[in-house]
Amino acid sequence: MIRINLLPYRAARSKENVRKQVSVFALSFILLVIVLVVFNGYLSSKKGDLANDLERLKKEVAVYEAKAKQVEDIKKKLDTLNKQIEVVSLLKEDRNKQPILLAKLTEMIVPGRMQLTRLTSDKSSLSLEGMALDNETIAVFMLRLERSGLFPTVSLTSSMQVNQYNVDMKQFVIACTKKVAQPVAPAADAADQAKDSKKAKKGPKKK
Repeated sequence: MIRINLLPYRAARSKENVRKQVSVFALSFILLVIVLVVFNGYLSSKKGDLANDLERLKKEVAVYEAKAKQVEDIKKKLDTLNKQIEVVSLLKEDRNKQPILLAKLTEMIVPGRMQLTRLTSDKSSLSLEGMALDNETIAVFMLRLERSGLFPTVSLTSSMQVNQYNVDMKQFVIACTKKVAQPVAPAADAADQAKDSKKAKKGPKKK
């Protein structure tokens, strides 16, 4: 009977298995290190790209903020310019209105019986101070002011007897409210108002 000693074979096989396992582990470890190195490089590259993008965006934001500030400055300058233009327009309008008003007042004065000594005017009112021979002259002047169509209300603020140049005269102050121009309604609104007026005149329909 032949006996075969298998122990050396088993030991060799066991060593071979251990060697294979160590090789697989070492290869896996090397692959893992390579993957980690590659991934780390990828992350570093992305981080650099993101940092560059962030820096670029910051520069763009700074540029846009500077442009926005310029736009705001331009708007402020335009607002100031518009206000100045409006003031100049109002001054021109007032300057043109004053001579016209003075000319019309000159036409309404009762010749030889009165004189104006002071005129104070603003956008909504007019104050006239003067001297007249009697109350009738003041009344005629006030009537002319009312009929001129320039002043909705004309009122005598004060009237007193004074002696001027050895002549008894009436010193008066007249207050007038100016006529404010109403904005013209659009055609559509005017038509609607006309329709409403007609409906109001007809009254409700009988059922």
